[in-house]
Amino acid sequence: ALGFSHYTSPYRYPPLAALLALPLLGLPDRGIGMWMVLQAACALLTAETLTRSFGSSTPAIRIVIRLGVGFFTPFLTSLYAGQINPLVTWLAALAIWLIAHGREGRGGFLLGLSLMLKPLAMGIAVLLLWEGRWKALAGLLLGAALALGISVLTFGSPALGFLGVSLPGTGSAYPPAQNLPSLAIRWGTHHPYGFALADVPEVARGTGLALAGLLIFLTLIGLGRPGAPRGLFKIRAAWVLTATFLANPGTWYHHGTVLSVGLAGLLNRACQRSRWWQAILAASVSAIALWGVAWHAFIGWTPLLDLATLGALGMWILLAREREDE
Repeated sequence: ALGFSHYTSPYRYPPLAALLALPLLGLPDRGIGMWMVLQAACALLTAETLTRSFGSSTPAIRIVIRLGVGFFTPFLTSLYAGQINPLVTWLAALAIWLIAHGREGRGGFLLGLSLMLKPLAMGIAVLLLWEGRWKALAGLLLGAALALGISVLTFGSPALGFLGVSLPGTGSAYPPAQNLPSLAIRWGTHHPYGFALADVPEVARGTGLALAGLLIFLTLIGLGRPGAPRGLFKIRAAWVLTATFLANPGTWYHHGTVLSVGLAGLLNRACQRSRWWQAILAASVSAIALWGVAWHAFIGWTPLLDLATLGALGMWILLAREREDE
C-alpha cells in the first residue's frame, strides 16, 4: 500500500489494516513514518494499559512493568518490520482490562476490532466461549461485523479474500517461525539454517502437531469446566494467549507482542515469588529478547534458533502456576 512490492497475496489478513493504511497512500515516504509513529505509540499505550491492569500500588513495580513491556523485543521487531502488531496487542490488552472489570460488551467489541486487524488474540475469543461470556462474545461479533462491513464497502469483494487464504500448515524451519510445530521441524528435517537430529519430515510434522495439541489440551484442562468462569480473568487470558502463540504453526517471532500480557502479569508477582521462579522468568524473557536481536548470528546452531519458543514455553509454565495460585 505504501509503494512496496507484494511478497504475498493481498488481504492475507482481514482488511481493516488496509483501511487504516488507505489515508497514507498519497504520502509513501511520510506515510511510512506516520505508520511507525502510530505503532510506537501503540506499544507505549500497551505498556501503560497493562501496567494499570496488572500493576500493584507499589510505584517500583509499576515502573518495572512499563519498562519491561515498553522495551519488550517483539514490539521493537514489529516496529522494524512495519507490522501492525502493536495496535493489535493494545486493543487486545484494553479488551482484557474491560472484560476483567465487568464491561464485557465493550471489551468484546474491542477484541473484535483487534481480530479484524490480525487474529493474534484468537485465544481470548476461545476463552470467552469456554467460560460462557455471552455478552463479551456478542460485542466481539458486533465489532468484527462493523469492521468487516466498512472494509467491504470501501474495497469491495476483494476485501473478503482473506477467507480463502490457506491456514498455516505444519510449521516451517525458517528461524522467525517460533512455535512448537516449527521447533519440531527444525530438529527433524534437514534445512539450511542449522543441523537436525534426523531427516524425517513426516515424523517431524506429526511430532510438532502432537506437541501443539498436547499444549492446548493441557491448557483447556487447566481452565476447568466449560461455562464456569473462575479465577482472575487477566491471568487466564495471558495464559491462553501464550498457549496459542506456541501452538499455532503460523506464529512468527514478531507476533510475540501478545506475550506482553503474560509478561506484565508475571512481573507484577515477581517480588512475591521464590528465587527459582524469578530465575525462570528472567531466563525466559532473556531468551526471547536475545533471539530478537541476534538470531542471524545463531544460523548453524539449531538449539539457539529455538530460544524464543523455549522462552515462551517458560512463561506458559509460570502462568500455569499463577493460575493455580489464584
